[in-house]
Amino acid sequence: MLIDRKVIMFSPVTRLSGLLSVNVVVERNRVIEANASGTLFRGFEWIMQDRHVTDAVYLTQRVCGICSMAHGACASYLLDELYDNEINDNAQYLRNIMYGAEFLQNHVRHFYLFSLPDFVQMPDLPMFQNQNLQDARLSLRQNQRLAEHYFEAMKAAQESHQILALFGGKAPHQHSFLHGGVSVSPSADKIGQALALIGRIREFIDTRLIPDTELLSRVYADYFQIGLTPGRLLSFGLFRFGRKNEEFLWRPGVLLHGKLSLPDVQKIEESVARSWFDEVPGPEPGQEALEPNPLKPGAYSWVKSATYDGKPFEGGPLARMIINGFYSGKTSTMDRICARSIETSRVAALVKDWLERLVPGPPPIDQKQVPVKTRVIAVTDAMRGPLLHSVETSQEKVLEYNIITPTVWNFSPKNSMGEMGPVESALVGTRVGDGSQVLTVLGRIIRSFDPCLACGTHVLHKESGQVMSGILDFQ
Repeated sequence: MLIDRKVIMFSPVTRLSGLLSVNVVVERNRVIEANASGTLFRGFEWIMQDRHVTDAVYLTQRVCGICSMAHGACASYLLDELYDNEINDNAQYLRNIMYGAEFLQNHVRHFYLFSLPDFVQMPDLPMFQNQNLQDARLSLRQNQRLAEHYFEAMKAAQESHQILALFGGKAPHQHSFLHGGVSVSPSADKIGQALALIGRIREFIDTRLIPDTELLSRVYADYFQIGLTPGRLLSFGLFRFGRKNEEFLWRPGVLLHGKLSLPDVQKIEESVARSWFDEVPGPEPGQEALEPNPLKPGAYSWVKSATYDGKPFEGGPLARMIINGFYSGKTSTMDRICARSIETSRVAALVKDWLERLVPGPPPIDQKQVPVKTRVIAVTDAMRGPLLHSVETSQEKVLEYNIITPTVWNFSPKNSMGEMGPVESALVGTRVGDGSQVLTVLGRIIRSFDPCLACGTHVLHKESGQVMSGILDFQ
């Protein structure tokens, strides 16, 4: 008996940062297999080698232009522990204001720029010309309203970055959130400007983003049953306070089988079973080097497979909102969209509160000069999920630097046991239609994770043109 089976390559997946290809096998209009392929090579571990460790704040922000603040924050937390810095209250408020502003610009941008064209018929003008929107369900008036809000959203995202630039010097890749505190003075004038900006942003969120999210969730309610993952959720916590960064405003957590526990970084592993790397003996006993091998049999991604206690986990706004009790729902496509909008509203309210608590004065920074450790692991949550930076140093020079980004968690290829990463598991089992309808459904699921593959960068030897090898650390 003939089986209706076909292989569909969605490449490149558009409206995201970086390069992503997704290959699915569809049988009788149901996805039975999925491979998410990140086709950019991550190379910042090599860039960091032999640098002064304090360069981490500046250089790792270049991992991405959308979520650069996340890397600056995580690197600063790492250096705070390395140098045993103490952070005062004003510095923590200022740090979190900048980090919160970065969250706002990302979430607004994601909902309107990246996701909305999957649901809304945009004007037939350049960049939307010949839009092939399938499954359009909004009325003419509803569609016009959301299309207008698309353009208004650009202003809200810009104003979010203005808040960051006021205190960070510029955006992206700010220059003031450093180890030991913040190097910019929180003047009364800057605080006043930021309060005016956050007021306008909150108005946009309250009158545009939240109602638009509610509308989509009603009209496309079936997407509460589409794109489900196994429900393993991970958060490293978000918005640090305390003299030693020891307090989290939003708690960290590992949610498995309905039970919540605290994360243990020793249970985190990275695998290259299906990644374009070969493991070879390293320069030191007990170390393994990675040799890039884009022809490796069975491999299909530069992204490594990240696991916690041997299992793939999903991270991001949905994980944070559920773990902190701010959202109750499943792990579907629409749940991710709704949770991100709820998080946006909550972060905007926090930024306003922190600005009102901020005391005008000199730069709240006190950097110690002598490190007390040579090996540190720092974690935080970023916009898309858990972020980890780890370092080993000698005389303040970097020996090894490793970064595990949210994309590595959510877009993990299959691990050594053949278990799918979150995006792949969300795709498998999905019913799809024929023709371009297939890409519509797949695109909505994939983009609900807020994909960002910009944390992959080619590093080539300037003479040979060969991709450089490096060390797989902290396994």
